[in-house]
Amino acid sequence: MKVNLLALDSASSICGVALLQWDAEQLTITSAEHEGAAQHAERILPLIEQSLMQVQLNQTDLNAVAFAQGPGGFTGLRVACGVAQGIAYAIGVKIAAIPSLLAVAAQQEMCDQAVIEVVVADARMQELYVGAYQRTTESWYSLHKPILVNQTSFYYYLKQLVHQHDQLGTGTLVRVSGDGLDAFPELKEPLLELGVVLGNTARGRVETLAELALQAYQQQRLVEPALAAPLYVRNRVAFTIAERETGLGGNPSALWQSVQFKPMRAEQVKAVSQLEQQLQTDPWGETQFHQSLEQGHWAWVAEFEQQVVAYAVVMPTVDEAELLIIGVAREHQRQGIAQQLLCYAEQYARAQRCVKMHLEVRESNYAARELYEGADYLLVGRRKDYYKKTPSERESAVLYTKVLA
Repeated sequence: MKVNLLALDSASSICGVALLQWDAEQLTITSAEHEGAAQHAERILPLIEQSLMQVQLNQTDLNAVAFAQGPGGFTGLRVACGVAQGIAYAIGVKIAAIPSLLAVAAQQEMCDQAVIEVVVADARMQELYVGAYQRTTESWYSLHKPILVNQTSFYYYLKQLVHQHDQLGTGTLVRVSGDGLDAFPELKEPLLELGVVLGNTARGRVETLAELALQAYQQQRLVEPALAAPLYVRNRVAFTIAERETGLGGNPSALWQSVQFKPMRAEQVKAVSQLEQQLQTDPWGETQFHQSLEQGHWAWVAEFEQQVVAYAVVMPTVDEAELLIIGVAREHQRQGIAQQLLCYAEQYARAQRCVKMHLEVRESNYAARELYEGADYLLVGRRKDYYKKTPSERESAVLYTKVLA
């Protein structure tokens, strides 16, 4: 089967276009670039036409369109996304939205052992965009959605990640790459002291983006044009005056808490159950948590300043796992803890040789669905009228799955 893919990247100061042609295991990529962030909108269409003419193809010959989703500059991300949507709508194809940081991870040198590729990109304002990825047998696994952290907090983020894998005994190497290392060279020595390896600092290439898009096409991980959207990460650049009057400062998007994850103990069930009662519409009771522990389910708590602020329970099967429940205390929500705990649960499951993680959530629980979809869980089905909503109403359960290995 012959495949023609168009990849667009305007997430940085360079506007890049690549045309990938794949036929019977033979891969050819033709690319063109222009440097100048202020000219992306006027340059991208001529670059597309130039690439198509070079290989004597028309837009109607394309099987899919891909774009660098971000994070990156607001305007640049919208340019590539908007053009990708316009072309895809016009010729009736789907879109591959590829995280920009993943392209950097994919360009790192192959190793004989398992590697976590931590990518850091300069986000200005003394902040870093951070992504973390691992190769799977067919593609890539994202530990968490890209996040924004203060430059001084990144060391603690990485220290926690390294400590967690030391605890899990996975023997996994952690490698840090990306232009954030050039922007903040003072990070390098402390990171090396943690035992991590430093990768290259080259930007993600549009050719790599095209290769990742081919994987997405072959695995049917494309979206309709209407659902394609940039990945901004930095949604706000400052607190409001009212928020500052309460003592808040800095960038609210860059908040990150260092928490400790520990196996749930029987004496912690009461505190966990109290949190559960505050958070869930149909909460578990203490008896259910105790029964879950007795059945050998994996259960953890997240502690912040020696207080339980989050919890999760996972039921293992032979080579798969199901997330049964996860919750974060209301005063600690929107601070990345749920994302960190979900990542920890996945990493534990990977260490136990699980190849997939499943979960279900109320259809109306949009906050949870945003968390899971941001962590690359794919919607695979629905259970109609599964949850009780009111005494006379019910709502569907949405089913998600994520490939871990």
